[in-house]
This record gives sequence, structure tokens and C-alpha cells, in this order.
Amino acid sequence: MVPFPLQTVPGGPELVILALSLVTSIAVAVGFVGGIGYFYLRVRSGGSVAERLGRIERKVGRLEAQVEALEDGEE
Repeated sequence: MVPFPLQTVPGGPELVILALSLVTSIAVAVGFVGGIGYFYLRVRSGGSVAERLGRIERKVGRLEAQVEALEDGEE
């Protein structure tokens, strides 16, 4: 007689808990990597929000001028 029988393959409840644990671990890891990536891109972009917004507005203005120039050239 064996005092401690070998455990069988995990059943339904064990698999559900295992899946929830795996999903939670992956979500935490993705959130951590995403946060680091966001922080890196934010630091790399440089300047305050107002400076970045000003750069974007200038870029949009240049693109609008190019579109108008192309539209004028087609007519």
C-alpha cells in the first residue's frame, strides 16, 4: 500500500485557477513593459506638452501648405 498516491492530471478547477494565474501574470508583464515603453517614448520626444504640441501644429501647417500647393498645381 502506497501512503501517498501519485496525483493525477489536474482537473477542471485546477486548470481554471492555473489559466487565471497565467493570464494575470501576462497582463502584469505586458503592463510593465508598456509602461516602460511609454515612459521611454515620452522622455525621448523631449520638451513639455506645449512644446510638443507646437511642433505638431507647425508640422500640420507645413503639410496643409503642401496639400494646397499640390491642389493648385492640378488645376
